[in-house]
Amino acid sequence: MISTFIPLLICLNLFVSAKWAFSYFGLSCFEQIIFHLKVPLEGTNTEFIADWAKKCGIKALGMTILIYLIQILVFPHKYIFTSIICAGSLIWAAHIVGMFEWIINQFRKTDIYDTYFVDTNSVKLTFPEHKQNLIYIFVESLETTYTSKENGGNYTEDLLPNLSHLAKKYINFSHQDKLGGAHVLAGTGWTTGGIVAQTSGVGLTVPLTSHRFKEGIPFLEKAKTLQDILHEEGYQQEFCIGSQAAFGGRKFYFDTHGPVKIFDYNTVKDQLPDNYPVFWGFEDEKLFAYAKQEITKMASQDQPFHFSMLTVDTHHPKGYKDRHYQEQYPERLSNIIHESDRKLGEFIQWIQAQPFYKDTTIVICGDHTSMAEEYISHTYDASYDRTTWNTIIHAKNTPKQNKNRKFTSFDFFPTVLSAMGVQIEGDRLGFGTNLFSDKKTLPEKIGYQIFDKELRKQSQYYWDHIL
Repeated sequence: MISTFIPLLICLNLFVSAKWAFSYFGLSCFEQIIFHLKVPLEGTNTEFIADWAKKCGIKALGMTILIYLIQILVFPHKYIFTSIICAGSLIWAAHIVGMFEWIINQFRKTDIYDTYFVDTNSVKLTFPEHKQNLIYIFVESLETTYTSKENGGNYTEDLLPNLSHLAKKYINFSHQDKLGGAHVLAGTGWTTGGIVAQTSGVGLTVPLTSHRFKEGIPFLEKAKTLQDILHEEGYQQEFCIGSQAAFGGRKFYFDTHGPVKIFDYNTVKDQLPDNYPVFWGFEDEKLFAYAKQEITKMASQDQPFHFSMLTVDTHHPKGYKDRHYQEQYPERLSNIIHESDRKLGEFIQWIQAQPFYKDTTIVICGDHTSMAEEYISHTYDASYDRTTWNTIIHAKNTPKQNKNRKFTSFDFFPTVLSAMGVQIEGDRLGFGTNLFSDKKTLPEKIGYQIFDKELRKQSQYYWDHIL
């Protein structure tokens, strides 16, 4: 009988967990699951295990016992009842996570790469004689949603007063008249996917048969990225995060393209107090302190520098409450977002007070829209058009049109270079279009839905010229 109980328990766990995973993690597509099966997951915040046990494990166990008892009492010698339950649970779970659509797309072909993709290796880039430094701040799950409705967001007040001020004072590319941002498409809806899209114009819609995301194996080997370009131009480069860089394959990406110095939790774990790690490693308060030290070192050198960093406190599903946490708003995550804005505002003020600022472009972008689905669904209007946040400070270029644009994470690749004063032949790199130019982006040409649909299909070009 145990041979019936265990399969039933597994199937019902999958049934319950599938729906929970979407509400808990806000999965953007099944490709996200496939990608994370291929990359290291060390350093994962394990808080979700306890939440899963409470909301899924216990529930699935109770359902299993109930169905098992029905099987024994009503159908003692026929196991078709539990077989139907198992089959139905698996089919439902696969449907919920988009597995069937993903399987079908493994046999569909697209020519979108052949038609619209621009190989950066073949594009002429002309840097100014005096090169700009670049500070690129990826803010975990930062959305336009968090600013006030008056500003174009969807909260009653402004959770991002400092960032909103900067976005209005400097450059914000928007999908509407007010503050706005980029839409997230397939292959760009999680941290690694978002960073890769913004720095290479390429998505992570990776075929199941690809085994290219391991230690020592090149990550998108043939793609030419922002890091490759700046390395060729003599830039120092560093990526600073509070978690383990290996998680999600981020270390492999920066090892392949650069080189880029990695500053992560492992860099300083021996210097941290005994009660660490916390959350994903160390919190943003420490991250910003380390960032100031590292930037100061880089600025003291004769070479231009590219410093990028990724915050973590606003990570789903609950965020991290540090010692500055205050109960100003009803939702825990709203308070954490507001505190993150304060830290970011202070950090930008520090940068602007430094001697190197006159030669530095600052980019602030959300890596993807939030995966804290319960927080989003309970706090904001379901009809609100969610986009990632962006602000560019001290750009060496002026946009021809920065409002009412249709654009995605891909477009920041050429746009950031243009903000640094780089002239881009044709104003397109990868799937990205320079938003400072008057060229149409791909969504402006073919629409978001077609673009997203084609990205999910298979491409020989992707295999041959990117992977």
